[in-house]
Amino acid sequence: MCAALAVAAFNAQAGLFVNNNLACDISLDVYASEPGAPTCTHYVWFKVPAGNSVAYNNTGSLTAAGFVWRDAALGPLTPLPISNAGIWDAASLDHYPTTPEVGRPGACAPGIISTGTWASCPSYTLTWTALGGNNVLVEVNP
Repeated sequence: MCAALAVAAFNAQAGLFVNNNLACDISLDVYASEPGAPTCTHYVWFKVPAGNSVAYNNTGSLTAAGFVWRDAALGPLTPLPISNAGIWDAASLDHYPTTPEVGRPGACAPGIISTGTWASCPSYTLTWTALGGNNVLVEVNP
């Protein structure tokens, strides 16, 4: 799977790849920003079924899939559109408004690895891996 993601990363513009290796569904918060803007200005959440993966070519592809980006400063009731050129900043299973768990250096998360527990799942490890070209792999492992 890693080889397939690496090949896909070269063809995507700021792609996001998420692997949920837990035995339960998760709801992932993802943070992003426009180029040249402060980090983590936008956030969106989506579910990833147990034992499955999802991929998005760019930040705008989440909008095209029916998800609504929100203003991280104003909260869940305030939509904030984002362009296809958006930059992935962070991800978390701890939901807004808590600080994101993992992310790119210099963004709003404290590091690239986090551990915790989530809902009815056992403990997890959440990792953020830069794949180059603003492409990111987020993995949730038991």
